[in-house]
Amino acid sequence: MCYRMNADGHRTKTERLEATLRKLSDEADFEVVVETCYAAAVHRIALACDRRTRQHHDTHKGLAKYLDDRDLTDLAALFRQLELLRTSRYYGAQSDGKSAKEARRILAEIQAKLH
Repeated sequence: MCYRMNADGHRTKTERLEATLRKLSDEADFEVVVETCYAAAVHRIALACDRRTRQHHDTHKGLAKYLDDRDLTDLAALFRQLELLRTSRYYGAQSDGKSAKEARRILAEIQAKLH
């Protein structure tokens, strides 16, 4: 059975993830910050999609294409930036906090698209 999260579920999950982000240090916890921003972005994008199109995609796999196909190219571009950051910097183990700061910036831009 496949469970589809509703808008309230996505909102609650995002709030929990963002509460976790507030506890983390960009330099000391950069890997966790990037991963948590990525997870929160998936949920924030689901909320934005619900508002704009009354439907959303529940996973990160294929999300950028899903957004492009629905003419949500602004969200697709931001999500691609976060995906690139996640794979290139997170797995590249750059520990100076820059990748965490950039992930937080992208998440904030996605959040701004909700309004």
